[in-house]
Amino acid sequence: MGHVTAPRYLYEAAPLNVYWEVTRACDLACQHCRADAMPQRHPLELTTEEGQALLRDVCTLGSHLILTGGDPMQRDDLFALIAYGRRLGLTISITPSTTPRLTRAAVHRFRELGVATMGVSLDGPTPEAHDAFRGVPGTFAVSVQALRWAREARLPVQVNTTVTKETLAHLPALYRRLREEAAPPVRRWSLFLLVPVGRGALLQSPTAEEVEALFAWVYAIAAEAPFHVSTVEAPHFRRYWIEQQLAAGVAPEAILQRGRSRGFGIRDGNGVIFVSHTGDVYPAGFLPFPWLGNVRERPLSEIYRTSPRLQALRDMDRLQGKCGQCAFRWICGGSRARAYALTGDPMASDPFCLYHPAPGAPVWGA
Repeated sequence: MGHVTAPRYLYEAAPLNVYWEVTRACDLACQHCRADAMPQRHPLELTTEEGQALLRDVCTLGSHLILTGGDPMQRDDLFALIAYGRRLGLTISITPSTTPRLTRAAVHRFRELGVATMGVSLDGPTPEAHDAFRGVPGTFAVSVQALRWAREARLPVQVNTTVTKETLAHLPALYRRLREEAAPPVRRWSLFLLVPVGRGALLQSPTAEEVEALFAWVYAIAAEAPFHVSTVEAPHFRRYWIEQQLAAGVAPEAILQRGRSRGFGIRDGNGVIFVSHTGDVYPAGFLPFPWLGNVRERPLSEIYRTSPRLQALRDMDRLQGKCGQCAFRWICGGSRARAYALTGDPMASDPFCLYHPAPGAPVWGA
């Protein structure tokens, strides 16, 4: 089989993004919750001192740290941890839950501490659509208010939307609403393709055909959107993007030159790593397998760089089924989290991908 000459886009030395689930406690009851969040904090959460040790290690990696949950606002030491990380020089983002804990003062405090981005969830363009999905009335109003506070504080925002069978129809109307909010703070709209884990296992997923249609829509609006539009747990959008670029006459070499900026190769365990509230390390938040270690026992940097399980997961020539035969496997690789959730095998094909590989096609990024 021929090859298109390019790096394999491996991130073996350090991840771009470290996700730390600082707590699983949350007052919401979101239908899709990966963490099966509970009202109370877990007694074995990483302590302040253990969290500081993790921050120092992330600093040595040079990675972007995203504080997630549950609801990070449930931790009493949250602002102290952010301040400590910022003194180290860390780039820090946060995804608080949209509950009454997320106040105007908290948003302004994020800005004062130098938080790079705040994540705000919106899963529908109306209170009826969003609140039904989030499980608590009034969360839509809090999300919209958080956007206004962020604009007031000049704090950049990433809007996160979970794409399920139920929310798919709301996306065009939500896009129109976000365009109205497009002046600062909205910088990015991230569409999270459902991975059926946690409570999300009870939701309906879009079909592969619907996902392909979603890609076409995302590709079209991305050309005009006043913010960046991205897909999460949908690395096969890169394959779609390459196909469209080739159809427009763009040379393969020019496409590959933009590879890093387009996220080529980034996937669960490769460029991304996840630390749970109790310090357990997994390839990604949506991929709770394999267990890689615990930061109480070994530094995250050591786990990321030396874990044989993680090294095996990064080898796209180990993929099974049509993913293993695909010419785009080193650029895409499919969602390893979705493959595991639906088949029990993290190296199986991503069931959300409609593409059928052509035998003998040149391998991109190999």
